[in-house]
Amino acid sequence: MIIEKKRATADEIKAELKRRIELCPARDGGCRGCEAPMPEAARPRKEGDPNWIVVALPRLADGCFAAILKIVDEARLEYELVP
Repeated sequence: MIIEKKRATADEIKAELKRRIELCPARDGGCRGCEAPMPEAARPRKEGDPNWIVVALPRLADGCFAAILKIVDEARLEYELVP
């Protein structure tokens, strides 16, 4: 089953990632100062797969990698990158 995704630009997705990072309870809120990564277009492997990735995670606080990666993975399932 293919779920319809919200369509957004890279800047809009980055803003949404930042919003989610600011709300993140991981490390008792210690990840809130982490920067959001910039989405980049990617070719989906099959229909319905995400059409964007992040190449790097900028300036993360110690111990925040897993929490931020989870936020990105969830957003990739919800958002389709548009030009």
